[in-house]
Amino acid sequence: MNSANSIIANAAKLRDLNEAVKSTFRVRHEGASQMEVWREACRQFHLSYDQLAFPGGLGESMRRLTERDPVAIESAVQFLEADPMFFRSGYIKEELLEHLSRGIPLNDDQKKRLQQVILLRGRDRRTRREFRRYCRLAPAVSNPHLNRLQNWRDLLV
Repeated sequence: MNSANSIIANAAKLRDLNEAVKSTFRVRHEGASQMEVWREACRQFHLSYDQLAFPGGLGESMRRLTERDPVAIESAVQFLEADPMFFRSGYIKEELLEHLSRGIPLNDDQKKRLQQVILLRGRDRRTRREFRRYCRLAPAVSNPHLNRLQNWRDLLV
């Protein structure tokens, strides 16, 4: 399974685990056994989150990203390309974009791929919390086409 497929599969697992927490929450007050099922769903979600949320583990990968580790940088680019949706994924994307826009060394291929991600997210009609971070990343991966855009509203046309 390639990285993008793995990221998407892990996101689906996290959505399932989160849904289990929500569904058991609604009936946890009905008895001790339902309360225990809810607690177990919460435990499973929390135990799995770090490893499923990001390739190599969220905490460790963020640490390595601050150290400008090439593998962590590539994982960040792949994560943004895959654009997984799960509980708190927007916050993770914001943090990745913040790191990448602060001068982390990107090779030409990574810049080109991030340009495509920025253009796709700019055309997305859904407003997402990480949109401003994409705007801040644009100068770090700019090319003549992105430079010609007068502002990000041009992307929405």
